[in-house]
This record gives sequence, C-alpha cells and structure tokens, in this order.
Amino acid sequence: MNRRVTEFLKIPEKMRVPFLNRINYQLTSILENLSIKREKIPSNPMNDKEREERVIVSLTSMTHRINCVHLAIKSLMLQTYKPDRIVLWLVKDEFPNLNELPKELLELQKYGLEIIHCSKNLYGHKKYFYALKEQKPNEVVITYDDDIIYPVNSIELLMKAHTKYKSAIVCNRAQACELNKDGSYINPGNWKIINDVGVKGPSYNLCPSTGGGCLYPYDVLYKDYNDEELLMRLADKSDDLWIMFMAAANGTPIVKSRKYHRTFTAIEGSQIYSLAIGNIVENGYDAVMKGLIEAYPEAWKKISTVNDGTKGNK
Repeated sequence: MNRRVTEFLKIPEKMRVPFLNRINYQLTSILENLSIKREKIPSNPMNDKEREERVIVSLTSMTHRINCVHLAIKSLMLQTYKPDRIVLWLVKDEFPNLNELPKELLELQKYGLEIIHCSKNLYGHKKYFYALKEQKPNEVVITYDDDIIYPVNSIELLMKAHTKYKSAIVCNRAQACELNKDGSYINPGNWKIINDVGVKGPSYNLCPSTGGGCLYPYDVLYKDYNDEELLMRLADKSDDLWIMFMAAANGTPIVKSRKYHRTFTAIEGSQIYSLAIGNIVENGYDAVMKGLIEAYPEAWKKISTVNDGTKGNK
C-alpha cells in the first residue's frame, strides 16, 4: 500500500472517533514506516528547472535522532513539488566529523542533500535560523522536523497557498490562539488544531507548527528573530510561539493550507526525546507566553484580536 492511500485513510488530527483513533494511527504508522523504507529515490529528486522562486527545505537534528533523520529527508525527496535544495543543519560540537554520520544519511548527499555545520545549539530554532539568515529575495524557506514521514504533497500544499498569499507565512499545521472570557490566554498546549482560522485568509491568530512544513517568504519576520540571546532567553525550546510573535511584530499574517490536518506519522524509534514533553506536561508554554507578551505587547494585541482571516488583517 503506498503512502497516498494511507494518508487518505488517516483520521484528521484531534477528531475523536471512538475505538478507531488508536487503531487507525497504529495501522497507518506501520504501513508508512514500511513504505518509506522500501521506496526508491529517483535519480533527480531535486528541481533542475528555472523558477521564479527557489524552494529551500531546511531542517536540523540531534544525537537522539541522527540514526532516523534520513527517513524524514527521504520523504522530502519524494515530493510532488520538488525542492531546489534540502539543507540539514548540525551543531559542530555534537557532530564534529560529518564523514562519520550514519551511512543512510551520507548516501542522501548523492541525491542533493546538503549537510552543513552550524555554530550553536539553538534547539528547534536551528531549522529556520541559519537558513533565513542566508535567504535571498527570490527564495522561500520551508522548515521541517527530523522525526516525521511527510505526505508526498506537503510542499505542494504550501506552494499553492503561497501563490495566493504571497506575503504571508504558510503552514500545513497550526493551532489557533484561544482566550478565556476575561481575555487571558488559554495554555497553548490546549489550543485547537481543527478550525477555520487562517484557512479562508491570513490571520495573526495562528501559532504555526514550524516542523510540520512552514513556508517563509523573504523578510517576513521581525528583526529580533535572529537575536540569539533574546530568543534563547524568551523561547529557547518554543520556536513555534517565537515565530508567531516575530510574525505579528513584523505585520506578517499566517495562513493554514487546509482546515483538516491528518495526523503525522512519526518515524519508528524517533520519540525517545521530545521538546513537547517539557512544554506541555511541565507547563513550559505558560512561562514563554508571559515573557513574550511582556516583551512584545503590540504583537500580542494583534494575536489576541480574534480574526479567522475572513476580514483580513490590519
């Protein structure tokens, strides 16, 4: 069974179907993990034609996942919309010798994968931080995580929405900011994924899942986005929230490619370590939100003004 079929069979994320959710996820995960290992990479997985905008795919990894990141990258080499570059950023202190990386990962270099050292461990921020610093005006950067088998049309969905909303950030998965009746924020770990926010038009109310496929046009983030000291102090392990605030502070709205996101398939063995555990279980999001609201009150004013995108953004 190919991955187009398994993607169709998946139940949309957070949609509860009694008795079926767990079985559906387990079955489709097994099938997709088997499928990605068997699929063959074509001789030309990267785009070799002239384009108005080049597509740069950027991701990072860490020691806990370096043995399985090749499967995430492989899924990005099997896209219906071919990228122009795929760049994997690795911290030099963690991986001093790039020639000693897993064989499966090194083999992807012959298909166009670029493995580049970066200087500091900025956690999840690395996947956008270095790529955006060298982004050119005729390029879009798309960020992904290292532990997911991506659907074959992931880049295509982003590019279709980008064609319609050229100056907006586009994501395949996002949560809509939610408030209590008194105007205070609900913990971001409880924000909804299935909603109309950002689907019918750009909105500031979205927190993009930067590892689920997140497209950045040129120069769409506030100048502080690459301030290493600031981002590590305010949102060291919460790059999604940091991007939401940096976009709003810059006057850049966010678009979601579709309303119903189907649950991502995690690569087998990749979930030993997860930043989400610290953010949700230990309530780390709460401290990050307080710090960001205090540092960027004008951005928060935009984010907290409920707008699903149908009325545009001011």
